[in-house]
Amino acid sequence: VCSARVDIRSGDLYWLAPVHPSTPVPHLSCPRTHVLCRDGTECVAQEYVCDGEKDCVDGSDEDGCAELCDIPGHPAPCQSHEYPCGLGTCLNASLVCDGQRDCADGSDEGGNCSTPCQLPCSHLCYPSPQGPRCQCTPGYRLAEDGLSCMDVDECKEQGEGACSQICLNALGTYSCGCLPGYLLEPDGHICKLTGPEPTLLVAVQSEVLSYGLRSGREEVLLATDKERVIFSLDYDPAERKVFWVDLAMESIRWQGLDSGKKGTLVKGVRSDCIAVDWVGRNLYWTDGAAGRVLATRLGAAWRGVPEYTVVLDGDLDRPHSLVLQPLAGLLYWSEVGSHPRLMGPPRLREATMDGSRRHTLLAQGLGWPTALTLDLPSWRIFWLDEKLGSVGSAHLDGTSVKVLQLSWVQSPFAAAICEGELYWSERKAWMVQRVDKATGKNRTVLLKRRGQPHGLQALQTCAVPAGTNGCAERNGGCAQLCLPNP
Repeated sequence: VCSARVDIRSGDLYWLAPVHPSTPVPHLSCPRTHVLCRDGTECVAQEYVCDGEKDCVDGSDEDGCAELCDIPGHPAPCQSHEYPCGLGTCLNASLVCDGQRDCADGSDEGGNCSTPCQLPCSHLCYPSPQGPRCQCTPGYRLAEDGLSCMDVDECKEQGEGACSQICLNALGTYSCGCLPGYLLEPDGHICKLTGPEPTLLVAVQSEVLSYGLRSGREEVLLATDKERVIFSLDYDPAERKVFWVDLAMESIRWQGLDSGKKGTLVKGVRSDCIAVDWVGRNLYWTDGAAGRVLATRLGAAWRGVPEYTVVLDGDLDRPHSLVLQPLAGLLYWSEVGSHPRLMGPPRLREATMDGSRRHTLLAQGLGWPTALTLDLPSWRIFWLDEKLGSVGSAHLDGTSVKVLQLSWVQSPFAAAICEGELYWSERKAWMVQRVDKATGKNRTVLLKRRGQPHGLQALQTCAVPAGTNGCAERNGGCAQLCLPNP
């Protein structure tokens, strides 16, 4: 009996597991990209099933994996240069019909082993108890005719698991490459930044901490009055300034990391999230209650009169998280929905940074997307969903959506990506966590201390690619605020 099978047309995985009479009735509904663990208490991604690691607490995602069947018309679990033993294991074809029983059940010997190989195989032919068989060298797959071999496109089949940045397919093989500013690790798959150690900026209550992503070194960069809470934050790499939302004073403030100088950018604002345009020299923020996205100049100084402009309003249903792609002149934001007048579903949306050409990227499969971040090397947007307890990602055109349901995503506030890892802050658990951005595995708690963590940003070239936009030179010719329109 097969324990699992994949419908290669739809990509769905069907998984059968024995249920004990005492097993509780499943009460969890899993998305189509996940399967339910036997105890009914959690879902795991399809790619976690039979991957050699127990991801279900009860280990049921690895049960029966050796019994996978060869379904007629579907690819066998063994590769074309391997022979399937009767108990579901795979044996190198060179060991078949060699006079020694290598399969546990001895199914690799006897039968028609003496029949000579006379098949017109495009690669190799080997004897087997069932008669001669064709095999392909690694990197190729046996075609339906059983004779010819087809190249395996590892870049397409393995997706983000093949390479952390650039994947180049070739006949029978593939190779990985890195973007400028990165070096390929000795494993040939992972790209790491060159230059100084990348760090995270983390707002914890009234302090902003620096956390070294390789050394784990912590340092307090700035501190405000203890009764004030640093909410959302962002960083200007050009002038090495940290900007943050002061909830108590309803203001956006800043401090230079080198000079120690402080200032107030704007007052009288209620902001859920801020984002720095380090190229065009502006700062954007969301006002969820008013349903607006606003902007002001980074060089503005509070003189008693607000100096900002409304970039987006009208049909925004409680905008929450906000991220920028200044080199492309684009901004992305999440809407958590439930405005009494609009009553729209949660959405992920995109517009040019002057507020024009807005459109919806995603409006399905979202609960409460509270944290957004961009992964520019892969050209993807990531979000953490507080209501669904999941991490989602999609190409920046809204296609190729991938969702991982993770039990430790509970109250995410802000997120960042660096070197293939996803980082986020958890308000209720008072911690900052890290997982592999592609698989959701290798979870690590980086920081856990008394006080709610809020804002989170990756420094160095994780988030700062080189380039320019229309407002970078002489403020785009504008006397006051210049907003890019690519």
